[in-house]
Amino acid sequence: MTAAMLYAFAALTRPSPAPSTVPGANIFTSAFILSIGIWAPVLMAFVIGVLPNPRGRYDTLIKQIAFFTNLIVLFILFVAYNQFQNFLPTLQYEENRQWLPAIGAAYHLGVDGPGILMLMLSALVGIISVLASTGIRTRVRSYFALLLLAQSCVTGAIAAHDLFVLVLFWSAATVPLALLILGWGGPRRDAAAWRLVGYWGAGTVALVLAVAGIYVATGGTSFDMEVVLKAPLGARAEVIIGLALVIATATRLPLFPLHGWVRDVYSDAPIGVVVVLASSASRLGAYVLLRVLVAGEPDGAKLLAPLIAGLAAITVVYAAIAALRSSDIRHAAANLALVPCGVTALGLAALTPLSIAGSVLSLFAGGMASALVVSVFATLSDRAQTRNAMVLTGLAARMPKLAWLTVLAGLGVLGVPLMASFTANEMTFFGAFRTQPVGAFAVAAGLALTAIAVAVLIQRVLFGPPNPDAPAVSDSSLSETWFLGLMAGALLWVGIVPGGPKIPGTDTPLFDPGVVNQMVANIPEIASPYSGTATP
Repeated sequence: MTAAMLYAFAALTRPSPAPSTVPGANIFTSAFILSIGIWAPVLMAFVIGVLPNPRGRYDTLIKQIAFFTNLIVLFILFVAYNQFQNFLPTLQYEENRQWLPAIGAAYHLGVDGPGILMLMLSALVGIISVLASTGIRTRVRSYFALLLLAQSCVTGAIAAHDLFVLVLFWSAATVPLALLILGWGGPRRDAAAWRLVGYWGAGTVALVLAVAGIYVATGGTSFDMEVVLKAPLGARAEVIIGLALVIATATRLPLFPLHGWVRDVYSDAPIGVVVVLASSASRLGAYVLLRVLVAGEPDGAKLLAPLIAGLAAITVVYAAIAALRSSDIRHAAANLALVPCGVTALGLAALTPLSIAGSVLSLFAGGMASALVVSVFATLSDRAQTRNAMVLTGLAARMPKLAWLTVLAGLGVLGVPLMASFTANEMTFFGAFRTQPVGAFAVAAGLALTAIAVAVLIQRVLFGPPNPDAPAVSDSSLSETWFLGLMAGALLWVGIVPGGPKIPGTDTPLFDPGVVNQMVANIPEIASPYSGTATP
């Protein structure tokens, strides 16, 4: 085991000290923190929507409003992350208000370790997506209002601790994202948008059926996760509900064969929208699978684990082969973005404390890696004026910044040392080889094929002989370098200091308490039904 993995495992298994401070350490004790993160973008989307903008006079102001809204949300959520108490297995920053008492639905928000990690991913993606959208020139007001609404829906689904509210945010996210693709996408934007609506709509129906099954089976009095996910349902009911959950989450994560929206959407959506889709929005699939199936339906999770592991293995192998066969670099990148999804699913299928922790870390690392590889190849194709890999050769000397970022994107997908995905993959595989050896070996073989695909693609596009007949190329602009660099920097930061930087000579965090420290809250409790299980 490497030092990073040993550190993460120690964080996961260390004894919990007696709490001496309240959640938030007296800095953020208000129950409105999560609501601010959800509804501030909605409020500013409304402000942008009613702001007069004759002939695009205030386009720059609108972009600044969207940027600073996300910057403020990021600051608030970072302080909440910094003050998060990782020794408390209960929800923190909790808000619980009756909403529809007739059916038992409540506005219940709260986060544990995996939740706070997803919130940080969502907050970072908010900033990055705005930076990636600075090139938008038409209907700027509508674009950034929809982008803020999409960000709000994703954050709401992460923080929701009521199944009814979760379904609302989950389904609502489809609308602004589809409209963004329809209004500002590429030549195949109509097909891309409707594919997204079709697949995500089918996933929403499956999730509604699963939630309805849980609601009916537990007495039909509450949607609160603290209530319904602790009630025993029986193995048969959990398997039926679990199958619906697998279908719902496989459309969103995505996993083969429910990945049909990925190629068109990642190829033709605006780059800022691609960043949201490939990172936080798609990781909601794995997050809901963890939160509802793994944490709430242990019998169903054990029986369905081989299925999930099989889907993970097929996804990774398929993605590698499809990337090798593709001559369109945006299609190849879209397939490569599926690889971290399969690794995340494998960790959830293995049902060991270490694999679940690896899967949780993969929510962040895999989300950033997928978004980086898709957006860097989208930027490269825009700057090179073509997507044909046979035409794009020998670009490294002419696009040095994009060349480095492309290499980092490939390494992030593979999970090499110094990348956050390396630590996540290590934890996932060490935890999975014991309980899901066939699936783990198949995913490992898929990663080997992926390494070949990445090497062939990078060698051909960046380091092959220059093509004198290729269109003129240019390196990334300042805003493109910033948004791509932020994603690459996040992967490197978590990969190099997963436990956060320390004041020299002490164990006191400098300013970041460390992702692997904060994410462990509640993971032992989630994994407790599977402790000592040799095979699911």
